[in-house]
Amino acid sequence: MNIRKTTFILYLVIMNNFVFAQSMNDTIFKNVILIQEKDVVKNNNGYLIDVVFNYKEMPVIFNNSKLSKHLFDNQLFKNKPYILIVPDSNYYDAFNKTIDEGENCCDMPLNINIYHQRKYNNNLLESDSLTITGNQPKLVFSKSLKDLKLNDNIIFYHTESFGSVCCPKDPKIKMKEKLTSYITSFEERNNVKLGDIYKKVTGKEGEHILYFTLSNLNKEQKLIFLQEISFWPYTYIDRLLEDIEYDSQIFIARSIKKDDLKLMSE
Repeated sequence: MNIRKTTFILYLVIMNNFVFAQSMNDTIFKNVILIQEKDVVKNNNGYLIDVVFNYKEMPVIFNNSKLSKHLFDNQLFKNKPYILIVPDSNYYDAFNKTIDEGENCCDMPLNINIYHQRKYNNNLLESDSLTITGNQPKLVFSKSLKDLKLNDNIIFYHTESFGSVCCPKDPKIKMKEKLTSYITSFEERNNVKLGDIYKKVTGKEGEHILYFTLSNLNKEQKLIFLQEISFWPYTYIDRLLEDIEYDSQIFIARSIKKDDLKLMSE
């Protein structure tokens, strides 16, 4: 009986930690994605958030930028559960100073607002909110872009997938020439090279994925490239950005292990 009771109690503890992990009432938030003003670039209706997002677990965001909450709700995490933590504007500068000093966590006495968008059993999204003054939860931030690059990862912003070269042939294969022409056009217009492109073979009939790191571009150039390439292969872009009307979009950085990736020669 004692063994069964102990096992049952341990099961309850594990389930409790699983169910309530990363909830808005936690005292510690781990793997928090920090977004600062310097990480955000805007062009027309498009945004680039130059931080890595991990969608394998429910994201916890500390938004220390001017991005509005509706951009997270309606675009970045539309129909997805996530937690958004927003500092009171009066403490904005104080928090920035802490980060600039190299701290990897924050337990400063900030006033914060916490929003938790989640799904219930009926699959309908609900959003809870909480304002905390006084004792604050501790925030442990996820690895930065710089740290991830040093850990056998690549940071990429765009991918293109191609299917079989036969049996049957992927129609997109015929568009690769246009993709190459667009890249050349972009590089010439901006007097820059895109940077490293990695290839991952996914099949025995030529199937593969291209990962674009955009490593030679600044944030503004990355956003322009991502906005333009979003029209390919449906429209061949060979004109200036201001001539194109774009829908509102948010682009982010992602990471992947270098295993099975091959660097393509320029």
